[in-house]
Amino acid sequence: MKKYLLLIEDEKLWEKFKDSIDKDINSALMELVKEKVSKGDKK
Repeated sequence: MKKYLLLIEDEKLWEKFKDSIDKDINSALMELVKEKVSKGDKK
């Protein structure tokens, strides 16, 4: 299993994200990654 470091420069945006999730941060980020991959968006 690989581990990645996430750097967030916008602290206000990060606080809003943390307040909006119900699970731990890793699970929430993995859900976002899976959603993006399943849509096939290439932005």
